[in-house]
Amino acid sequence: MKKLYVLVAAVLIMVIIGCGSSDSVPPSHDYTSANIGTLKYVPAGSFQRDATSANISTVTSGFRMSQYEITRAQFLAIMGTDPSDNSYSSGTGDPVQHVDWYHAIAFCNKLSIAEGLDQVYSVSGVDFTTLTYAGIPTSDDADWDDANADWSANGYRLPTEMEWMWAAMGATSGAGYTSPTYLTGYLKAFAGGNGTSPIGDYAWYVGNSTTTHPVGKTLANELGLYDMSGNVMEWCWDWYNAYPGGALASNTNEGRGAASGTQRVVRGGSWYDAADLVTVAYRTSFYPFYSDDGFGFRVVRN
Repeated sequence: MKKLYVLVAAVLIMVIIGCGSSDSVPPSHDYTSANIGTLKYVPAGSFQRDATSANISTVTSGFRMSQYEITRAQFLAIMGTDPSDNSYSSGTGDPVQHVDWYHAIAFCNKLSIAEGLDQVYSVSGVDFTTLTYAGIPTSDDADWDDANADWSANGYRLPTEMEWMWAAMGATSGAGYTSPTYLTGYLKAFAGGNGTSPIGDYAWYVGNSTTTHPVGKTLANELGLYDMSGNVMEWCWDWYNAYPGGALASNTNEGRGAASGTQRVVRGGSWYDAADLVTVAYRTSFYPFYSDDGFGFRVVRN
């Protein structure tokens, strides 16, 4: 009997230790990273993605998204370099800029390594444990373009375009949400807007900015996510192409974007964009090696 008590106690201790580990947070809760702060929980759900009523996107599983865009200080700490242009930034608490898509996925993997999590991305011939910032291409690179994603990995990654849009509109907490499908979220003029709120309360855009601003200084959207509209544009995982018609699910290849392409999706608009470019529905794309003072990103975890 005494041995049984000892065994039970040992199991309980292991459970307690496991519950305190970085990967034990239930996916239905927020998560706190020692390096980038809070990731807000985004629940599963369905939404109409454009004016065609049959075009329904379904996020099949909840995920967690960084509350803020990745800052200059955070990027420096993980990558060893801050590429941002000081001429268009107010300080290291601003979102990092001058990062291309290659930089963004490298940061995701390096952050995963730093926190003992599984790397999501693999690139032929690249060891992310030894990769330096200088080793990331700044011109077209076929191997990096062919990056693969392990969607079951517990590490950090870029949001898919579907995940980004769902989070920007506020998911099931968004203004005007109706169950089981959010029919009007795609019409929102900016993330967090309810139809009467002023854009300047939620977004840094050309109407109130000449540089980037510290993250989190505007109002958050309904999920507690800041700067989903404006400040810097945010890279998504997807190759850019026209939306396919009909229903899409986030856990399918089609739901994760086109199978191939030449440009990657960018969302949210930036400090130098007009109001019509920071809407929830506006989508654009750039070559994955392109960067300037309006390009940044945020990350997600499963």
